[in-house]
Amino acid sequence: MTTSSSGKPPRDLLTLRAVDGRRVQVRARMIKSVQASSTGQGHVLVELYKKGRSYVVLADADELGAQVAALRPKSRTAKPTDPPGVFEYSLRYYTPYKEPPDGMARVQLTVRVEVPPGKGSPGAPPEIMARWHELGGPGCGWSICSQFIEPPVKVRSQEHRARQRTQNLERRATKKAPLFAEQIIHRELTRRPGYFAGETLTRAPAQSPDRVED
Repeated sequence: MTTSSSGKPPRDLLTLRAVDGRRVQVRARMIKSVQASSTGQGHVLVELYKKGRSYVVLADADELGAQVAALRPKSRTAKPTDPPGVFEYSLRYYTPYKEPPDGMARVQLTVRVEVPPGKGSPGAPPEIMARWHELGGPGCGWSICSQFIEPPVKVRSQEHRARQRTQNLERRATKKAPLFAEQIIHRELTRRPGYFAGETLTRAPAQSPDRVED
């Protein structure tokens, strides 16, 4: 079985079922091309590139497509508790060398649309499309623009920072020296009480050493 350097199966591991019944384990990055087979029986020719050599496997198209669609994403998947995504659509006059006709404002309409966590752009709202067609549609100089609104940065409270820092200290001390963990934790809490109380630390800018005149 193909494994990564960490001993776990790679994220892009695929198992191709050849027409002769063989099972071939490959990584998705090894697939060089996929072409329809001349057999016309739902098979595809999968060209693989591995260790400087090319291989061709006649595999089942439906099974290959299902495995590729089920690959584990590299990024964290969205959770139902995540805040909804917000897209801002605007109708703008995006001709840089001309002013909008009849003294109209450069931004005609702005609409924000919420989508479930992890979902992409939902498309321009109907009111944006309706106003765009009223202004002339394609070629009129007005453009429909979209922008993803980043969620506000979460600011941790002092209690949360204190709890997190203390838990990190306990975990590191227990892992590094389990027999002396209590002494290490007590020493660090005594040495840096403000830090483990959750106070915000500000670092002074580094100062260059005084120049010694001859």
